[in-house]
Amino acid sequence: MSRWLSSGLVWAVLAAGCSEAALAPDDDADGDDGETTEPPPPPPDDFDDPVPTDDGYVPKPFTATRFGVFYQLSRDVIELYQDGEKGLPHVPGHAWLITQSHATAFASKTMAELVHRRDDFYYAPAFDVWDASHDGWLDATDDQLRTMAHAFRDAALAAHADLFAMNEAPTSTGSNANVRDKFGKLLRFIHEPDEQGRQLWGVTFFTQKPSSPANWTSPGSAFFQAIDDTSIALVVEFYHSNGYTCTNSTTALADHYFALRNWLVASGEPAKLSIANTKFTVLHSSRFADGTSGWAGGDATKISLADFQRALSRNALVTRATAGGFNRMAFGPTTTQITQFGVQPRITALFRWHYLHTAAQAAELPCIDNFGGNCTCQ
Repeated sequence: MSRWLSSGLVWAVLAAGCSEAALAPDDDADGDDGETTEPPPPPPDDFDDPVPTDDGYVPKPFTATRFGVFYQLSRDVIELYQDGEKGLPHVPGHAWLITQSHATAFASKTMAELVHRRDDFYYAPAFDVWDASHDGWLDATDDQLRTMAHAFRDAALAAHADLFAMNEAPTSTGSNANVRDKFGKLLRFIHEPDEQGRQLWGVTFFTQKPSSPANWTSPGSAFFQAIDDTSIALVVEFYHSNGYTCTNSTTALADHYFALRNWLVASGEPAKLSIANTKFTVLHSSRFADGTSGWAGGDATKISLADFQRALSRNALVTRATAGGFNRMAFGPTTTQITQFGVQPRITALFRWHYLHTAAQAAELPCIDNFGGNCTCQ
């Protein structure tokens, strides 16, 4: 999901109680923290084929309790992820969610067929709220929202989608009731069964601002209820630079990445507790290429691939060792049109190290290869 950002006293006390530790600034990251109505540039997409005729495909049921989420992939990356030795672990109860924003069509059967070569991989095309076909969604009537949602749902089902990615809650979500209302309705309308009774569950993404409790001015209870009712995952995006990851302590990073989860737990509301305990997923930048970018990550003109791999390992360690991160972790973007392919073997190795069993185990907690130096970077 993109880094180009769009947009009671008791409540203030609660938010303050979930504040984050002081953090070093993220000076290497690009992007504008201001609100905008302009859509982000579409990310590169290798899978740009027309939607086929619906052949009645029924989405695979999702039963996994541990999973990884990946955003924006290329064919070579998927092939590595599916490799029996060097790829992601193939373990009962685990699943790998492949989420993709497509260039022109809503979904790609070609990509679905590639994803489905392994039974633990799930294809989730993205409903991009800033796509031109969804222009005016913030001012749309319910009927207009339903039309947008069903057109996407039907195209996704025809292309053999298993899930859908909701891309993405704007930066103003925590302070704008209208954004929450429209976004929540889109979630519910996409999730509605079609005439054959087929239904898609969502992977909902938050930009970084709504991923922090400091940016919420109300409980948003109905909004989080909509997420819990329609989605198997809530992915909170933290597209930080290598310097940010390496400069801040692991304690400060954990407080930062999981502040929203702590806020959800503190509410005591059933939907928020469900999200916090079974759906909350932290996404880290896997971008490594020349120069700076809205995706942040590593600048290959300033640091080595080895140092960026150590930053990835540090983020994985923090996530895996923090309550709420035991069973879920995400990376993006992973397409080789944005990040160097050399990043991918470290990502698969991290999942093989931290996801060794069908449930959380102490052996999965240390830094990869049980060597702290692999999680020390600059």
